[in-house]
Amino acid sequence: MVRTKNVWLLVLVLLVTVAVTACGGGDKAAGPKTDQGTPPAQQTQDIQLVFATGPSGGTWYPLGGAIAEVIQKKVPGVTVSIQMGGGEANVKGVQKGIYQMGISYSHTTAEAVEGTGSFDEKHPKVLGLMSLYPSALQWAARPDAGINSISDLKGKKISPGTKGFSGEAMVRQVLKVYGLSYDDMSKVEYVSYSDSVNLMKDKHIDIFIPITTWPAPTIQEVALQSGVKMIPIDPDKMDELKRINPGYAAVMLPANTYKGQAEDVLSLGSNANIVISADMPEDLVYNITKAILTSLDDLRKVHSSIAKMTPETAPQDVGAPLHPGAAKYYKEIGVLK
Repeated sequence: MVRTKNVWLLVLVLLVTVAVTACGGGDKAAGPKTDQGTPPAQQTQDIQLVFATGPSGGTWYPLGGAIAEVIQKKVPGVTVSIQMGGGEANVKGVQKGIYQMGISYSHTTAEAVEGTGSFDEKHPKVLGLMSLYPSALQWAARPDAGINSISDLKGKKISPGTKGFSGEAMVRQVLKVYGLSYDDMSKVEYVSYSDSVNLMKDKHIDIFIPITTWPAPTIQEVALQSGVKMIPIDPDKMDELKRINPGYAAVMLPANTYKGQAEDVLSLGSNANIVISADMPEDLVYNITKAILTSLDDLRKVHSSIAKMTPETAPQDVGAPLHPGAAKYYKEIGVLK
């Protein structure tokens, strides 16, 4: 009887051992699992980019939105968020890692790279992606404000744009070569271009100074309602400004650009550009560059500012060294040596 019980006990122990071994072997055979059975090397990584553009009422915000859509459509796994901003602030944001991309101006970018002008230190993380189009700093005054030259601005009420933006920094530089500063004005309104239009209509300011393409819709609006007087830069002051910053250029606004403008107007200009973080991978920047330049026909439908932009003009006068990824694409298509 005891022997029979021992036999059954031995059988039971053997059965339990086999069961445990089978379970353990099953787990070992299964191995580590990947998400939905996809090998890790084949998984697509989501990339979130922040693209700083411009204020409402300007060119950069709608153009930046269209560029973001192109990137998202043509570069898999990339999502682009648009932020309102300004040329100087956008460059600083790229340097700090707040933005991965930003629209700015060639003269602002040149200052950032060298740590001059409005920049206290060099910005090594700011690299060039491409030039977009030329812009002009346009001095639009009320015809009854008694302004015939920038030297007449002493005691006037002005709107140079939002503080810290590239246009506002340019205004300060121009005033300086004329021996003026904001302290010489009776009022300075740091507001957006669209808000400046309302202040002009209500005669709360004498002049506003947007940097944008031409004809500028904001200036056209004022010109059609109450008329506008476009104030030129004196040639000797233009030469002085170009010596200060090689990113500046002379731009001539043709006569009749605006209602009531009978003559050509010499204006200070600079190329709008896209800057990009040096931390961005080369292959990603290559794909972004390719996506934009192979979509120019679609982008021109969004904004006429880039009507004359071509792959050949894209790498020119950016104001900063090109990102290696952008340079690789330009060399590949034969527009950069």
